Amino acid sequence: MKIRGILLSTVVLSSISALVVTAVYVFDLWLLSSNIDLSPTDALFVEGIFFLIIGFLLLLGRGGISPTSRKAAILAASAGAISGRDTIGPDEMLRRDAWKAKGFTRMALILIISGVIMIALYFILL
Repeated sequence: MKIRGILLSTVVLSSISALVVTAVYVFDLWLLSSNIDLSPTDALFVEGIFFLIIGFLLLLGRGGISPTSRKAAILAASAGAISGRDTIGPDEMLRRDAWKAKGFTRMALILIISGVIMIALYFILL
């Protein structure tokens, strides 16, 4: 059941990325059809690079662990060190919050997959 959910998420992200690439390429064809200097395929390559950079920056900036959970884990670790008793440790605190799927993460994955598709299309259409 878990593998089915992962595959479903991958298919959904890939299909949204394909729709984004299609929309960007149609927009490039419409916008750059009269421009002789820059072809829509070259613009697709540049946009693919930008999508990859923005996607990786969004993915790295999100991190998966919120600042509140990080502060709570540090507080739990220091309380355990001061009192000497078993308290809720940082492992339990971070395990609850680590790598939850959030909006920026999904958007970053869509941008990264779209960028890879755009660059692949550039080399196919070259």
